[in-house]
Amino acid sequence: MTPIVPTPPIPTAADARAMSALAKEFTAARRRLDQSRQTGDGLPSLTATANQLQSLGLLINYLTDEVLFRVAEPGHRTPQQRRTVGILATVTASAARAVEYLAGAHGQLGFLHQYVYGPTTPDLADMRNSAVEVIHDRLEEARASLQDASDALNLEADRSGALVSRAAAARGRTTVRNAPTASSVPPEAAPPPPGTGSAHANGR
Repeated sequence: MTPIVPTPPIPTAADARAMSALAKEFTAARRRLDQSRQTGDGLPSLTATANQLQSLGLLINYLTDEVLFRVAEPGHRTPQQRRTVGILATVTASAARAVEYLAGAHGQLGFLHQYVYGPTTPDLADMRNSAVEVIHDRLEEARASLQDASDALNLEADRSGALVSRAAAARGRTTVRNAPTASSVPPEAAPPPPGTGSAHANGR
């Protein structure tokens, strides 16, 4: 007998917009990764992967801070609130996998950096070729994990957009300060731009 899975609650308009903004951050990270590979050999620079790891670290810090804040907040949790926390935690796992894969590529790029000059022995040539293969594999896996994160967030945000009436959405917009965009940070749940420090600078 097929188990009956209850329909998950629809996210609030504010949370839907916040998740949509987060999805854009992960999409931007994936595009930066693609752009960094537009080189002669298809390999990003060591600097590019270092910067990408830092950016993803900020996103993960934001996600974990947001989960901690929402769980620690006093009062009763509605099904909507619990659903949002669950989605954010799930996306954190995808982001962490992206970091793991990207870090693997970063380490192999470091190996190539060490031996960019000097005599090439047959063994060293084999090791370089192996490192290049690993880098390409890890970058593809990191890209897929970033796609998983943005897809999960967009799917959840779209559920609200498809089912909430236009009037309700308009009411929601009037209650949220600084509606999220790809370059702005709402108070509800969008990541801080790189270099801004704490995600909860407004007292969370």
